[in-house]
Amino acid sequence: MRVRSTNHRRLLACAVLPATAALIAAATAPATAATGTSTTTATATVADDSRSVWRGDGLPPGQSDLGEVALVPLDDRPYTWYAPLKLGAGAGYEVTTPEHEVLGRHFTPGDGAAAAEWLVQAARQADDAVVALPMLAYGGLLNSRNSSVPQEQALANLEAVRTVKKQNPGERLYAFDTIMRLTPEGPWRTDLRIWATLVDEVENLGQEDKRAELEAMEAKIPQEVRDDYLATRQRNHELNLEMIEWAAEGIFDYLIIGQDDASGTGLHRPEAAALAERIRELGVEDRVVLYPGADTVSSLLLAKLAVEDAGTEPAVYVEYSRVHGSEWTAPYQNIPYEDLIEGYVNTIGGRMTTDIDDADVVLMANTGGSSASVQPFADRVIEYVEDGRTVALGDDAIAGRTDMRLMDLLDPEIDRGELVAYSGWNIGIPISQSLSRDALLHRAERGDLPPGSANGRGGPIDEGRTSLLSEAAEHTLELTLSEWVQTNSYRTYVRNDTTAYASSLGEPNPQDLQTYYDEVDAYAREHTLPYAQDLFDEHFDGVARPVGTVAGEALELVATDVEEWNIYLPWLRTGEIAAEPEIAASVG
Repeated sequence: MRVRSTNHRRLLACAVLPATAALIAAATAPATAATGTSTTTATATVADDSRSVWRGDGLPPGQSDLGEVALVPLDDRPYTWYAPLKLGAGAGYEVTTPEHEVLGRHFTPGDGAAAAEWLVQAARQADDAVVALPMLAYGGLLNSRNSSVPQEQALANLEAVRTVKKQNPGERLYAFDTIMRLTPEGPWRTDLRIWATLVDEVENLGQEDKRAELEAMEAKIPQEVRDDYLATRQRNHELNLEMIEWAAEGIFDYLIIGQDDASGTGLHRPEAAALAERIRELGVEDRVVLYPGADTVSSLLLAKLAVEDAGTEPAVYVEYSRVHGSEWTAPYQNIPYEDLIEGYVNTIGGRMTTDIDDADVVLMANTGGSSASVQPFADRVIEYVEDGRTVALGDDAIAGRTDMRLMDLLDPEIDRGELVAYSGWNIGIPISQSLSRDALLHRAERGDLPPGSANGRGGPIDEGRTSLLSEAAEHTLELTLSEWVQTNSYRTYVRNDTTAYASSLGEPNPQDLQTYYDEVDAYAREHTLPYAQDLFDEHFDGVARPVGTVAGEALELVATDVEEWNIYLPWLRTGEIAAEPEIAASVG
């Protein structure tokens, strides 16, 4: 299966509520710096295999696939663009996305109207669609945090999903929206987060001891800044509510409303409560869910498609490290880790089990919040891998970075490539990847793969299935390797030095590179590459990974080399790296 994308990237050069009603009513109308009028001509023309787009060569296109999915991503970052593309391909699907110019980049918003036009056209040839509604409405996640797109224009862009459902009634349309996080962009971002938290705590929760602090923040932040912030929140909240209504109408087959970067208190809290109440009133709890997350939701929905198509209900057994998931909340989340994991698994179509022998996937969840030793947890990871179980590792103990105390215990005993999936960004990625792979492997075992029927056998049929499964296994391995490079090679060893280098060049804010992007990008690439290559050599080279079953034979993939390392800073900041490796491998 191919990951098709017309996203030609520059990387080839190596990127209402009772407590707040009065405040919102007093807010001025949002500015209309952007009309939302499309300036990019959208096209549904499908480019060559995206592996070719990325590097100019690569494996030939697949012989077959399990279906085509039109994906409108949240933006073009690795976790929102690359991860769902590779995850879908790793599950056997052909995934298409809009052109890179449509998606925008960092503070340059995407073109919501053009993305909407692309979706309508792409859905005609796709089997299903996964849509990040903030890209259609506002041009991406970052632009949803300001008032530049009027509500009327955002709603007009969103009408594309109605058109898609009307024109393709048999096509599954899965979508997600986001509740605006407390921290917007811009110079007042930190003060607004503090103020928005205090408003909820004082006005909604009655914490009068904080009123003086609230009044001090209100005196500090200009009225027009607070008004614009509230108007933006109100616009987004009203569209969240409208999307729930559309789900009730049958426009969406499944809708997730994800809480972007959350904490326990703040103006997002009563907004989420109002959304939950509306979901209950409409009786759509079976197809509208509300929980923390934004970056990983496309991956969850692609995995949901794969599990549904396979007709499986994968069982997930979970173990925690220092603190049990019922007693710990991950960074940037606002519900217990255990509830988050269960919500992700249920959304995809899996089930939780307390019996490891009943499990299709063993999810090892590395938690923080304690100085307790991680040795017992590491011992169990090693034991389960050596027993031949399918082990996925969610490494959320330290926000966005690998927990090296854990790795120092694992590395002498197992290869990281023996884990079926990993992420140090959000546990939703290894959950999605492992369950979607499980779905494909089950289909292969029972012969439920193209070409031919389940009982089909013989040269061309077996060759086609072997090709499909082999390419899927390569995409899966490349995604897993990419996750390690991002959160381990770069964020653990290189990011701080890259940020310091940017500052030394005279960049006032390394998270908004204005002048020296090329120099900083080159520094990041040059210093990340040795770590990435060592990672492959030590933990992935020669490690056998399951491909699937063809004609009764269980095939394995063994990586032998990384033919191309495509490493770059995806946005004009040092916060994250993109790593898009192309491996060489043998299958047998």
